Amino acid sequence: MTPKEIEWLSTSREQFKQLFEEAPVPYFILNKKGEIKNTNKAGLRFFGVLPEEIMMKNIFSFAAEEDADYAGYLMTCCEFGTPINGKEFRMITKSGDKKWVQLSVFSLSANADNENFSRTATIFDITEQKNLDQAKTEFVSLASHQMRSPLATVKWYSEMLANPNTGVLNQKQGEYVKTIGEVNRDMIDLVDTLLNVSRSEIGKLVIDIEQANVQEIADSILVELSSQIEKKKMNMVKSYGNALTSVKTDPKLLRIVIHNLITNAIKYTPEGGTITIELRESGDKREIIVTDTGYGIPKDQQDKIFTKLFRADNVKEISSSQSTGLGLYLVKSVIEAMGGSISFQSEENKGTSFMIDF
Repeated sequence: MTPKEIEWLSTSREQFKQLFEEAPVPYFILNKKGEIKNTNKAGLRFFGVLPEEIMMKNIFSFAAEEDADYAGYLMTCCEFGTPINGKEFRMITKSGDKKWVQLSVFSLSANADNENFSRTATIFDITEQKNLDQAKTEFVSLASHQMRSPLATVKWYSEMLANPNTGVLNQKQGEYVKTIGEVNRDMIDLVDTLLNVSRSEIGKLVIDIEQANVQEIADSILVELSSQIEKKKMNMVKSYGNALTSVKTDPKLLRIVIHNLITNAIKYTPEGGTITIELRESGDKREIIVTDTGYGIPKDQQDKIFTKLFRADNVKEISSSQSTGLGLYLVKSVIEAMGGSISFQSEENKGTSFMIDF
């Protein structure tokens, strides 16, 4: 080789080494058994280790217990030189975090049987993607198996009752059937919104902005919930003023937000309590505030209030067995997808205020 070729080769090796070390994707050089001979900085960051803590450790030994058998199969593939392309399983880091990964392993030589030839492995962290997929699955399952079937049945029977061919109803009965149909349609809209929330977690929530009157939305919800309000002898206070009579928003999604907040306030406020609905508007700032005199949220559990399936310990015996614990998670997902935010203040046994800024 000429001096120039030697210089070029040396420069290329140095560039490749730097590329390997600084690449944002974890890379590993493995021997035939899957033991780590070298890794880059991203690989060390992924596992949260120093070089001496990972060298000559078998990469498949980091598999989570529930995926140990599958990792054993992949290790066999590695030993026989069979390419591993994007296989998914869970791995444990030094801190104990469990992460979903896509692992790919390829031989660096055609002679895979030679003990001295190495394999290169890459890891892609897909934990967030997996969590989003799980959330979507939970919402789809909830909507399709728990809500859609009974709602469809109510829809069919209410339409049959409203059909003159099945018998003539008196005026009052006709009004009742009409109300049942309207509420049922609202509930079907809710199911569709639940599905949209799952889509929001993968960036596909459809938001239809139009002019809306928030006062009318809130009042219609109060009419719908009037039987629950009367049953618990709740004192409803409306503080609307002239606020939010004409705003650009998605009225269906906003209705879901307000409906959930008022329903929760009714459910978790003792009989005879007070619920206040306040609308505020100042310049570009628009707020909806729902305050109750209910059981409140224990201070040590307030950081979990917007998580899925959460129900505070002090209301588990009070709330309905049908409660899913998804209401506030849904509210937060929807309002944030609309570009707004939600906050709250709560004191146990004194009440809670939820503030929507949208």
